[in-house]
Amino acid sequence: MPAESHKTNSRRRWRGTYLLAAFLVSSCTSIYKPDNQAITFVDETTGYRRLAVMKAQTPGDTLVLLAFSGGGTRAAALSYGVMQELRDTEVDGRTGRMRLLDEVDAISSVSGGSFTAAYYGVYREQLFEDYEDVFLRQGVQQALIRRLLSPGHWIRSAFSGFDRTEMAVDYYDRTIFKGATFADMAKHGPPYIDINATDLTTGMRFTFTQELFDLICTDLNSFSVARAVTASSAVPVAFPTVVLKNHADQCDISKTDEWRRLERMQPTSRSQEALVEGMKSYRDFEHRRYIHLVDGGIADNLGLRTLIDRMEFLGDEGIGWMAGHGVKNLLLILVNAEVKPERLIEKTAKKPSASTTMSAFTAAQMGRYNQETVDHLRQNIEHFDEVSAEKGYKMKVHFVEVSFDQVQTKEARTFLNSLPTSFELDDDEIDGLIAAGRYLLRNEPSFQAFKRTSNGRLAEGAVSDEALCNYFSASGC
Repeated sequence: MPAESHKTNSRRRWRGTYLLAAFLVSSCTSIYKPDNQAITFVDETTGYRRLAVMKAQTPGDTLVLLAFSGGGTRAAALSYGVMQELRDTEVDGRTGRMRLLDEVDAISSVSGGSFTAAYYGVYREQLFEDYEDVFLRQGVQQALIRRLLSPGHWIRSAFSGFDRTEMAVDYYDRTIFKGATFADMAKHGPPYIDINATDLTTGMRFTFTQELFDLICTDLNSFSVARAVTASSAVPVAFPTVVLKNHADQCDISKTDEWRRLERMQPTSRSQEALVEGMKSYRDFEHRRYIHLVDGGIADNLGLRTLIDRMEFLGDEGIGWMAGHGVKNLLLILVNAEVKPERLIEKTAKKPSASTTMSAFTAAQMGRYNQETVDHLRQNIEHFDEVSAEKGYKMKVHFVEVSFDQVQTKEARTFLNSLPTSFELDDDEIDGLIAAGRYLLRNEPSFQAFKRTSNGRLAEGAVSDEALCNYFSASGC
């Protein structure tokens, strides 16, 4: 495992420069015109809709749902390693041997994880050809800082409201997503890509789906993927909000199936009640003329809540639907790039600085919320198993968590937990994260159990156990 990067001090200097520049630019108030296109009629048979994408193909023996967490490039590289492992894992399917990657039905993502999810959504197999060069090893943070400090940006910002967020949208659109829209993702069919941001007003999760966009009478097909990913990763204060105009007065949704379903819902908890009321609030055009979006990690830094809501929304009928279509396994894979670095404040009586205190406080709160989210999912899985047993369905849920907690060696664990939440990592760090994604998934007990039930094995030419094991200096090599 590589030692701590020699670029750490350089990265810290860049981060300091970025924060200073961000503070200076923040003194200029700007308004940038939202560009989400209004619709006057809702057609529930068109658009980038979950059910439409899922129905595009008959489910196989296994439904695979992925959740990619936040964490900057650290999360993007870890999830990329998992995607490589899914590509190189073969299982028995309804039509013979299949790549497990081809069984993936949905990917839910936030913040850094949204880059990997969206790139696969737009480009599919090209992910494995150029994603590392286009994004992971590109030095995105430094590229944005150079743009931020350029005279051209200052002039454009002063006269057009082209702020840091719009600069990021423009950069991602030009260099990563090449002008792609959700229509480009829709044409590929499954898996469905849930890109999640946070509604700054309500604090609720905002997922880029046509179902949600129907509420504000907006066409998602023409919406920029780069803008959605920017919203998903727009850290508050460092980046101004991504703004959508609410066109709710432009269309009538009262007769749509989705609205009727929302009206019929009987929340069984305060959180469900808040979710329903938050969704309905988008129809209040007078009070909610503009929707302000920030980093999806604020509402759910694991990207897991979307999958939980989907399971609860489908309810027992959804379990019966899966059983009726011959689904034998439900494989849920959480790629959790959360870090737990050593807190030096515990080694001294000296009172920590304001920034150190805020960092520790935020990490503690996010860690607790993440654990509550995982616990909530486990409760749903228990209910799923109970219903399956009661009805005689032959289905099994496998919950797999890829996280740094699984790393056995102290050196490797310290290395991974010391990686910052930024968009600037060196090649050794990227290599370590990609290898970690593969190694941790391959050796996760629930994943190994799933492979035994599905006759899973590595494809010819895949990275060997010995190579990954030696990389992490793990026992048993």
